[in-house]
Amino acid sequence: MGQQQLLLLILVTVVVGIMTISGIILFERARDNSIEDMIRQDMYEAATIGQLYFRRPSAFGGGDGSFTGISMDIIQLDTATAVSRFSITETTNSYFKITADPLNDIADFTAVVYSNRVEWE
Repeated sequence: MGQQQLLLLILVTVVVGIMTISGIILFERARDNSIEDMIRQDMYEAATIGQLYFRRPSAFGGGDGSFTGISMDIIQLDTATAVSRFSITETTNSYFKITADPLNDIADFTAVVYSNRVEWE
C-alpha cells in the first residue's frame, strides 16, 4: 500500500508541474498577443490620421494629395511607448510606411499606408 501511495504522489507532482509550465506558456502567449493588438491599434490610428492628412488641402495643413510632408507629429504617434518604438521609414507621394519595433521578442511590424487602405508587411 505504501508503494502505491508513493507512485500516486509522484504522478500528482509530475502532473502539477506540467500544468504549471503549460499555464506559464499560455500566459506569455496571451501577453504577446495583447501587445501585438495594442501596437496594431496604435498603427491603425496613426494610419487614419495620415490618410486625413493626405486628403486635407495644404492651406489647412494637409498634404494636398501627397504623403511627402508627413511626420510623427502629424500622425500623433509617439516615437517610444511602453511597448514599442515607432518610426516612419519611407515616404512617397502615394504611401508612407510606419514601422513598430516592440520592446520584447515580438517581430517588427510594418504598415504601408495608402490613401484608401493599409497593408501589413
